[in-house]
Amino acid sequence: MEGCRLKKRVFSALLLAAGLSLVLFGALTALLLEVTGKQLLLMGVVLVFSATVSTLFVRKIGLRLLGELKAPLETAEKALDHIAAGEVYAVDWSKTEGEYLSLFQAIERLEGRIHSLTSERDKVNLILDCMDEGVVLLDEHTELLASNRAARKLFHMPEDAESTEITDYIRSRRLTEAINLLQRKKEAVVLDMEHPRRKGRSLRFFLSPVTGQKYQGQQVGMSILISDVTELKRAEGIRSEFTANVSHELKTPLTSIKGFTDMLSSGMVGSVEDQKRFLTMIGVEVDRLIDLINDILKLSELESVAIEQCEESSDVLNAANEVSAFLDPVAKKAHVAVSVSGEHVNAAIPLDRLKELLLNLMENGIKYNEPGGSVKASLETEENFVRITVSDTGIGIPEESQSRVFERFYRVEKGRARKNGGTGLGLAIVKHIVVLYGGQMALQSELGKGSVFTVRLPRAS
Repeated sequence: MEGCRLKKRVFSALLLAAGLSLVLFGALTALLLEVTGKQLLLMGVVLVFSATVSTLFVRKIGLRLLGELKAPLETAEKALDHIAAGEVYAVDWSKTEGEYLSLFQAIERLEGRIHSLTSERDKVNLILDCMDEGVVLLDEHTELLASNRAARKLFHMPEDAESTEITDYIRSRRLTEAINLLQRKKEAVVLDMEHPRRKGRSLRFFLSPVTGQKYQGQQVGMSILISDVTELKRAEGIRSEFTANVSHELKTPLTSIKGFTDMLSSGMVGSVEDQKRFLTMIGVEVDRLIDLINDILKLSELESVAIEQCEESSDVLNAANEVSAFLDPVAKKAHVAVSVSGEHVNAAIPLDRLKELLLNLMENGIKYNEPGGSVKASLETEENFVRITVSDTGIGIPEESQSRVFERFYRVEKGRARKNGGTGLGLAIVKHIVVLYGGQMALQSELGKGSVFTVRLPRAS
């Protein structure tokens, strides 16, 4: 519509100019027929002047119409340049009519669509870059198409690593075999392997075939999700070790109980005194089983709760005195002196947890001591903490074992621990209690001279 109107206006202007030229030419012709001589030169000048005026008039009309045609096209070009640069360019099209209005409306729709696609792309890129797992896309020839930040960091890949082989960055025969297997069978493959450049780190690769998808015009062959499973492997190892240890700890007393009961039931033990002795040994093994199961349940309970801000408070001195009184028979039997010193101060911890902590530390000091030795529990305030120090004059802990004594079922002297009735879980329980209530723990020990356990718990407000 708009183009037709402009064509008509241009045609009308040209007709008008041509008409004026004809009128002037006719007038000059008439004059030429009536006059001669000197007046001929004047008529020529007039003719040239009229032609010049007509030309200028037509040019002016043409330029004006050209400007009307060019202005909206320049506006449209500017809008497209801004869209191409990813910028928003707002233009008021309300006064535009005809074919140009349709063009501008199409540009607006294009801008909205591009903005929507760009936002979606940025959202996907943000999600991928915030992932802890690495994500890699490969083409049909196993060349890199794209990767997220985690994958690049994991294998020191540059951002412009596209069109290079993934094996340039992950040199592993097992990975190459997994890729080849996926290409042959077109089935997902899961691969666990050690990090090729970082010893002690375990990785899990999830390789999945991709069909019918393109990335920037190239066919996608497969995707690879890479997870660092070091902590998972460690947890699995701890769980397996824990299961094995529990099985062993349960098997030992159960085997003893089974042997004693078989002997009693077979009549091999004739005298009443021997029968009583066997029953006493069965009772000891049953008590050991009960202690073991109780400690396992305590540890499981401590591991299942999150670190929390405790609203309860307990008097540490009172708790230490109660534990000392409870252990007094055991200490006297072992000929070990137990003492408690310090001031009354409250710690932010439930009383039962505090007693459990003190019981394990002080009982260990008695069990792994020598006759005539001592166990001392002292309490002090330290800024916003209560410092509990339990020291003994016992056998001490070798330096190479000091970092492991808080592990479940770890024993420095396995034979002595079983003889004393230890489950191997006491210090693990202490550690979990301290961590659970925001405390800190330290150990100093010298073989043959004793050990010092220091616990710092938050003071109650």
